[in-house]
Amino acid sequence: MADDAVAAHDDPAQEPAAATPARLLAARALGIGAALAAALVAYTAIVHWNEWVGSARYQHTDDAYLEADLTPIGARVAGYVQAIPAQDFAHVKAGDLLVQIDPSDYQATLDQARANEGVAQAARTNLVAQADLQAANIKAAQATVSAAQAVAERAGKAARRQRVLLTGGAGSQDSLEAAEAADLAARADVLRTNATVVAATRQLAVLGAQLHQADAALHAAAAATHLAQINLDRTRIVAPQAGVLGQRMVRRGQYLAVGGQVTSLTPLPHVWVIANFKETQLTHMRVGQPATLTVDAFPGRLLKGHVLAFAPASGSQFALLPPDNATGNFTKVVQRLAVKIVLDDTDGLTDQLRAGLSVVADVDTGRR
Repeated sequence: MADDAVAAHDDPAQEPAAATPARLLAARALGIGAALAAALVAYTAIVHWNEWVGSARYQHTDDAYLEADLTPIGARVAGYVQAIPAQDFAHVKAGDLLVQIDPSDYQATLDQARANEGVAQAARTNLVAQADLQAANIKAAQATVSAAQAVAERAGKAARRQRVLLTGGAGSQDSLEAAEAADLAARADVLRTNATVVAATRQLAVLGAQLHQADAALHAAAAATHLAQINLDRTRIVAPQAGVLGQRMVRRGQYLAVGGQVTSLTPLPHVWVIANFKETQLTHMRVGQPATLTVDAFPGRLLKGHVLAFAPASGSQFALLPPDNATGNFTKVVQRLAVKIVLDDTDGLTDQLRAGLSVVADVDTGRR
């Protein structure tokens, strides 16, 4: 019996059955611990990765391009293209003729506007002359009033003398009646001449109002002439500034509508760099920091510049359909921000740089 007990105790077949649950629990705990440790390491790496990237002294990107002010040039008046003296990709100066639109219709409109302005000017001159004449008439009427008043005063005195003479028996009734009639006539003449002065004065006011109307008509005619001159000048499409033209989009004899584009103008050699840095690279990047640039078209040539400005938002915010991260599942994507870098030293490539060329940019943040 004792031997059987010892044999049962030493039987290896019964030991794994008793030890398996403990081993499974230990293995499971070990796996969970390893997973947690790995997750902690990954989280720590992610948290500190952005810090490591942003703390680098030199921030590098190859998502950069040369940019320039590309100006579309269009027509401001409609008409048929008469001449195109400027050629594709030509260097032009400010004021150089690019396209000539047939000016005959606009010249005729200008001539008509000038004629209308002349008529308006003549009408105003006539009213001014009438006003001067009316002012002279008013002075003459006022002089007539003074004469009539003098006559009326004399007639009044004569009538009073006849009354005295008749009372004293030295005069006659007929003489008195004649003197009184003359007095009444003189007074009536004073009233008439006064009315003439009032009428002449009011007529001068009417002429003044007509003169204001003539001034307004003259100003309208002058404005029409000025507009016609502007439209005539706009038949000459000229370069707004010096630069290099793009391809011509019109041909001789083609009808050009208002707003129709004829070509484009790039004011070379004024170019700059737009570099799209990751948001994690902007931690210590500031305006004024120096930058080293290389253009893919000219390998080995180093250009110098400095940071001028940062875009107000990332590129995703300016997209036609901005992302809406508040819906559905979310996957974090590193955003990029445009940084404008101006060129301080082009290493002799000033006349060869063109907008759109690829650039590699490195910004020195000064971090130690």
